[in-house]
Amino acid sequence: MNHTQRVAHVARQRRYLTKALVREAVERYLTALADEIAGGEWVDIPYLGKIQVVREAGSGYVNAIMAGGTRAKRRVQIRLRTRVRLNERFKRRCRTD
Repeated sequence: MNHTQRVAHVARQRRYLTKALVREAVERYLTALADEIAGGEWVDIPYLGKIQVVREAGSGYVNAIMAGGTRAKRRVQIRLRTRVRLNERFKRRCRTD
């Protein structure tokens, strides 16, 4: 289900909500969620679990693919580490579906 289908689904469930209102509410929620996650703290996402994105200093080199398909060795400047802790109910649901 993509974003548009999800918005239409929620709007059908609640007859008093228009697609425009649902879309605005979902987009505002996701924007606020993205801002919180970018802050680096653990963020609780209801019914799923917790997520944290940490920015760390990079080390070493990578072979980057440049414009034109050429490869070049580049020094790693930052590293983003994503940590996810799924709640038990969500884990069980994923295993049974």
